Amino acid sequence: MTTTQNERGRGADTLTTPTTGADVNTDSGHLVRFLDTVKNRRERLRVDVKEYRGNTYIDIRVWYAAEGGEYRPSSKGIMIKPTLAAELMRGLSLAARSSEQLGAN
Repeated sequence: MTTTQNERGRGADTLTTPTTGADVNTDSGHLVRFLDTVKNRRERLRVDVKEYRGNTYIDIRVWYAAEGGEYRPSSKGIMIKPTLAAELMRGLSLAARSSEQLGAN
């Protein structure tokens, strides 16, 4: 499902809006968006594959609602080489299981 303009607007209450890779824009270095989910009322968490200086990266970043309701990337996030993705996912999975054992939501 691709994110629609209404879902991107200010005050979007959709919990998760995964995309299928339909977003392609190589001019800005953005190749494909894989996840676009609501973090809170003013922020979204997005996972993109981007090209930077001739290299391909996975960008996991918080986007914030700017004036006019358009979302812009913040400095909160990381960009990793695709070869590190499996190790990062393993760490996230372990952290999630640990937090469940501690009773966190």
